[in-house]
Amino acid sequence: MLKTKGIFLLLLASLIIGCVNNSVEQRGKVAVTILPQKYLLDRIVGDSLEVVCVIPNGANPEEYAATPRLMKDVVTSSLYFKIGELGFEKTTLPSILNNAPNVKVVTLSEDIEFIASQCTHGGEEHSHYDPHYWSSPKMVRIMATNMFNAISEFDSKNRSYYEFNYLQLVAELDSLDMQIESVLSKSSNKQFAIFHPSLSYFARDYGLQQLSLEQNGKAMAPRTMKLAIEEAVKSGVKTVFIQNEFSPEQVNTFAQEIGASVVVINPLAYDFIEEINKVAYAIAK
Repeated sequence: MLKTKGIFLLLLASLIIGCVNNSVEQRGKVAVTILPQKYLLDRIVGDSLEVVCVIPNGANPEEYAATPRLMKDVVTSSLYFKIGELGFEKTTLPSILNNAPNVKVVTLSEDIEFIASQCTHGGEEHSHYDPHYWSSPKMVRIMATNMFNAISEFDSKNRSYYEFNYLQLVAELDSLDMQIESVLSKSSNKQFAIFHPSLSYFARDYGLQQLSLEQNGKAMAPRTMKLAIEEAVKSGVKTVFIQNEFSPEQVNTFAQEIGASVVVINPLAYDFIEEINKVAYAIAK
């Protein structure tokens, strides 16, 4: 099935590239995988370049399927900025890029200290890297630096303009980092629960503990749920996060059992900085 899908993508990509007018200037377009990347890149490049995002709002970047329009956005871009560990980037994107030698790929995870995760598929346990490093302002600063370096090399004549925007962005990220440090340092709450563990880097970088209520993408078994409730009560969990794309009743049941509040977040939002702030204040309350 995957092999057939890969062949289809190769043929479709070839067709799209063949239809692209060679006279069109491609220098002005760059692509990203998810909206948080687009936010950062928009801040750096301003109106000088078009930034296209291939995963739309509300879609799952682990399972998103390619569309002809998406593929055209990728193959007509000069640069592609990828997170590096998302499902879409490992399955679908390579098939598209194989037929787009003109696209330079920039992996934003350079200098990121990854967190290893465990998952089980087909009865076997596998290790992989947690891709959600944009949940931490400290890691976002590294992402922004990698973006700036790549863009400055690509369009060196506008480097001073990009640098001005980049320095403003970094100043805001540093301010956000200090603000979160201050807010959390004044709170005794150091634990939180979440259905899909997308805040691992936030937890690591700010000395918090994340309790995941998900088992390999599914709701917990009753016995595991009981153990999680006991652990949450013991740890003093007061906040349970859930993302927009998930809505298991189990989360509400869990929160009621431990007397915690449920907070809906969207780590994949365009203005994800606002979401990070929301997370910090929800934990610290």
